[in-house]
Amino acid sequence: MKDSGVAVTGALGNLGTKLLCHLASRGFRKLIGLDVQEDPAHVDLIRKAAADSGHPEPNVRIQACDLVDPADDRWRSLIEEVGAVVHYAARNPYPEATWGEASASLDMTVNTALAAAGSKSCRRYVLATSNHVMGLYRTAGLGEGELTTDLDEGVGTVWGDTTLDSTPYATAKFAGERVCRGLAAQDNGTDYACIRIGWCQPGENRRETLAAAGTPTQERGSKETDPAIEATDRWFKGMWLSNRDMVHLFERSLVAPSDAWPDGFALVNGMSNNSGMVWSIELTKDLLGYEPQDDVFEG
Repeated sequence: MKDSGVAVTGALGNLGTKLLCHLASRGFRKLIGLDVQEDPAHVDLIRKAAADSGHPEPNVRIQACDLVDPADDRWRSLIEEVGAVVHYAARNPYPEATWGEASASLDMTVNTALAAAGSKSCRRYVLATSNHVMGLYRTAGLGEGELTTDLDEGVGTVWGDTTLDSTPYATAKFAGERVCRGLAAQDNGTDYACIRIGWCQPGENRRETLAAAGTPTQERGSKETDPAIEATDRWFKGMWLSNRDMVHLFERSLVAPSDAWPDGFALVNGMSNNSGMVWSIELTKDLLGYEPQDDVFEG
């Protein structure tokens, strides 16, 4: 993949920016960012990441486009130029997305996943799905490592009376996973990896800034005023995904052999190596060669 090129959707967002800079620092030669607008400053940032790590300047392009529009050739033509796609883009990347926003996000997933399947060059499609697909397990009383991707989906995280209900957001992610599973089963030459991302905050993503709300757009509760927050706090912190583990995980999703993926499809959890968490990342390690370095409860 280092020479065949990678397209990253949502390129100007939190995860997209971090991954593009990381791939540049790892010697990936062709990087295409897809977003709703162009930003020359991001191109400079990505090139600097390569230079700072001693790699030659990569071929970088940020392309403005509309992923909701299946006929928009600004993005479709570029999928034909790369060997892999990482799909982060969403109309609203936060769990309180409306049904309308979630529908648009699902359209983006369907369009890009189908384009990858129909491309002559694209051999790997990676979908950033979400822990919210399993959000109903928050109060299920599972033990350490028991929340695997073999369990039935528990779509949507509901916390408090009105504070958070991620059902529309999570439904779009769940549907995207099923689209990828179905396309992979067609054996069209493209492998599909779906990663149920934990919690990777914008910016430095430090342990100290994690709070029980589980999203920066929600109010942060207090353990002193609401005893139930303590359990919720551990649930959200247990799914922390550090910056370095995140970029390593997605690099592995691009380069890992797919020989052991059933029907060319991998569905895995994406968290750091957090002590005592209910989420299992054993399959992530086995199928992707993921080696997380961080633990939210240590360091």
